[in-house]
Amino acid sequence: MEANSPKKRKLIGSVQRALDILNLFSMQKPELSLTEFAQEMKLTKSTVAGLVATLEENRVLARDPKSKKYRLGMKLLELGDIVRHQTQIQQVAFQYLETLRNWCDESVNLAVLDDGYVVYIERLFGSKMLGMRSEIGKRERAHSTALGKSILAMLPPGEVQAYVQRYGLPSITPHTITNQQIFIEELQRVRQDGYAVDNEENEVGGRCIAAPVMDYTGRPIAAISISIPLQRIPLEQIPVFGSQICETARKISDQLGFSAFPIEEQA
Repeated sequence: MEANSPKKRKLIGSVQRALDILNLFSMQKPELSLTEFAQEMKLTKSTVAGLVATLEENRVLARDPKSKKYRLGMKLLELGDIVRHQTQIQQVAFQYLETLRNWCDESVNLAVLDDGYVVYIERLFGSKMLGMRSEIGKRERAHSTALGKSILAMLPPGEVQAYVQRYGLPSITPHTITNQQIFIEELQRVRQDGYAVDNEENEVGGRCIAAPVMDYTGRPIAAISISIPLQRIPLEQIPVFGSQICETARKISDQLGFSAFPIEEQA
C-alpha cells in the first residue's frame, strides 16, 4: 500500500447484506419475496430469512399479509423525513446565516438535536483569528451547549425530564451545569429571554449564544448560534448578540411555517 493511499475501512458483512436487501427494491420491484432475495443475493433462504426478520422487526421492511412479499417499511419513511427536514432547514437558513455571520464576523452554526447530542449541519466562519470553530457532523452534548439548551427549553417539561433521566448532565468543563434543578431554571430563563448562553460550559475559553428554530407544528427542529472567544464578547454585549440571533431565528422559523414565536409554556 502506498503511503498516501487511504486505509481501507473494515465493513461488517451482515450489515452490508442487510443493505444489499434494501438496495434490491426499485420502482419496478416494490415488493420481493424471500426466494427472490435469496436468488438475487446468491444466499440460502435460511440466511436471508434471518436478515429479513431483523429488518421487519425494526420496521425497515413490512410483509404483505396476502402476497407474503416484503416492501420497504415505515421506518425508512420516518428517517427520510428527518433527512428532508434537515435539507430544507439548511436551504432555508443559509442566507440568514450568511447575514448573521457578516453582521458579527464570527463563526455561526446550525445544528439539530439527535439522541441527546446536537449535531452541526451547517457552519460559516468569520474572518477573525482564533475563532470558535465546529465542523459539520460534529456532535456535542446538548445540555452543555447553547444550541442544545435553546432547543431543550422549547420542549414540553415532560420531554426535558425524560432527557435528563436518560442522558444525565455530565460535566464537560468545570463550568457545565450538572445540577438538575439549576438546569431546569436555566431552561426557564432561556424561554423568557428567547436565547441561550453557553459560558464556557462546553469549551473553556468560549462563549456561545443560540436561539431555537421552530417548525410549523410549534416544535424546535434546530438552533442557530454564534460562537465567540470570551475576550471578544464581554457580558454586557450578550443581549445585543442575543437580540440579533433571536431575530435571525425568527426569520428562519417564519420561512418554515411557524407563526408564533416563542411558543407558550406547556403544562
